[in-house]
Amino acid sequence: FTSIDAANSYISTQRAQNYFGIISLDYKGKYLLDGMYRYDGSSLFGSEARWNPYYRISGAYRLTEDVKINGIDELKVRAAHGTAGIRPGFDWQYDKFTLTDGVASAEQQGNPRLKPSKTEETEVGLNVNFLGKFYFEGTYASSITTDQFLNIPKIPFLTPGGYNRQWQNAGSVKSNTIEMTLGADWVKTQNLKWSSNIIYSRIRQKITELPRAPYLFGNDSFGDQYMFYVKANETYGAMYGNTWVRSLDEMAGQIPAGKSIGDYELNSEGYVIPKGKQGTSGELPVKKLNADGSPWFGKIGDGNSDFNMGIANTLSLKGITLYFLFDWKNGGDVYNGKEQRLAFNYMSKRMDMSGVPADKKKAYDYWSSGMYGANDPNSYWVEDGSYLKLREVAVGYTFPSSIVNVFKGAVKGISAKVIGRNLLTVTNYSGYDPEVGSLRQPYDGIYMNPNYRNVAFSLSLDF
Repeated sequence: FTSIDAANSYISTQRAQNYFGIISLDYKGKYLLDGMYRYDGSSLFGSEARWNPYYRISGAYRLTEDVKINGIDELKVRAAHGTAGIRPGFDWQYDKFTLTDGVASAEQQGNPRLKPSKTEETEVGLNVNFLGKFYFEGTYASSITTDQFLNIPKIPFLTPGGYNRQWQNAGSVKSNTIEMTLGADWVKTQNLKWSSNIIYSRIRQKITELPRAPYLFGNDSFGDQYMFYVKANETYGAMYGNTWVRSLDEMAGQIPAGKSIGDYELNSEGYVIPKGKQGTSGELPVKKLNADGSPWFGKIGDGNSDFNMGIANTLSLKGITLYFLFDWKNGGDVYNGKEQRLAFNYMSKRMDMSGVPADKKKAYDYWSSGMYGANDPNSYWVEDGSYLKLREVAVGYTFPSSIVNVFKGAVKGISAKVIGRNLLTVTNYSGYDPEVGSLRQPYDGIYMNPNYRNVAFSLSLDF
């Protein structure tokens, strides 16, 4: 061959070694203490941080062993404090290049000084069994992660070799988590059993320290949309971009030369447009500007939900078992980048004007030239990502011994199960699925697929 246009090869060797000790104490079944110390070494750590210590200490007190409380079967208070670490990725230490048409281009600059990110967490909790059929578990945890991993953008012409990114230990993140579980054994007889549980969680993460200039990040599937802002005192999942003028009072502060406030009006969606242009190709929304005339750029959304909740039920009647789980996410924004792209290509379902009242009809240009906004992130495409999902339904049947005995001892048991997942979603989100991306990147891009609905069947035979 005279040239190599493309090539791919991968080989890795990793070494890890750790030492740990655990001690547990139980005094009279009511005072519980547990401790652990671990010393980890890994080839994934940089040469300056090859070995790292971690520990955990936890304790609990079963209060009802000393104090009897009417209606309370078990009451336990607990607390824990400890540290944990995350190893860097294997290839983060090494320089990476892309090969295109036989030309190698610098991409990712290696960092042999990477050390593990470390999380230190304090947790307090309460466990209660009461009234003979209910149980409650509540936990509050506060943690701080230092030396977290960030894939930092670099300026190619200022970086030797032209690299554009590098993994670094950069900054700290503080997290606060509340988790609660309430369960009940409603019925518990020989033939019929019914149990339920509700799980509630709320997570908040904030960047408390960032020893470098703030920056935007995204994903390769986003194209040129980098909207998630990493900066001190900002939450993960915060979206930044442009926005639109939503009132004539706001418009009064940025009227261009030669125009007056009388030249503008609000359209049927509450956006300021040139007066008299509703329903025509000239109905283009006005972007919000700064005092110097530059486009306003600020926070337009937040992917953090108000809370998440799961509601599960299990019913058993003789040999039949039914299980179903609902997932509820309340609040949290999603950026509908897929719809923004479709609008540019005249394929957005928002452009279907059939059945729309005449005074609310829009020309294609309203989206393709207006709200599309040169594909820059803007507030129009930020939507509420709340949903209620029927996450799973499972129906099982255990065959009675009268049928199993037909096999004359060759088979000891037979059971069958049908499981359906993602069967129903209730949401106001206009895209395919509000459960896209992640907490840090709640983005619905053109290459992102919704969760698939699937049904599975299983048959088990015990020999």
